[in-house]
This record gives sequence, C-alpha cells and structure tokens, in this order.
Amino acid sequence: MIRIIAITIFLFTSSASFGDCKYSATADVENNTLVNKKEKYVCTEDKSFLYAFFTEDEWAKTATWTILFIMENL
Repeated sequence: MIRIIAITIFLFTSSASFGDCKYSATADVENNTLVNKKEKYVCTEDKSFLYAFFTEDEWAKTATWTILFIMENL
C-alpha cells in the first residue's frame, strides 16, 4: 500500500525542470569600469498537476467527484 502511495505521489509532483527563464543585466560604465551593476534572473515554473487539479475551475467537478468517491469507498 505504501509503495502505491509513493508511486502516485512521485507521478503527480512536478519534476525540477527549468521553465521560461529570462536574464537581464544593466550597468553604468565610468572610466572603463562597471558601476551600479544590477542583474535580474526570473523564472516561471509550471504548476504541478495536483495543485492545478484542486485549484483550477477546469478540474473542479472532477476533483469533487474524486474526493467523494474515495470517501465513499473507505
């Protein structure tokens, strides 16, 4: 039983993938040296399936029926 739960959790959690990442850097140049250097690295990650399953309107009915089915059969 524990093995099934572990496999299910492994399948439904998101893996460590690099999503849409953007890098930008700005700086001022004075006397051939960089001054006020600012770097910005922004990544957007995809939501995991379980998070989307319980929070998005697209999956609301399915999530409700799944919970009810599990509770009824316990």
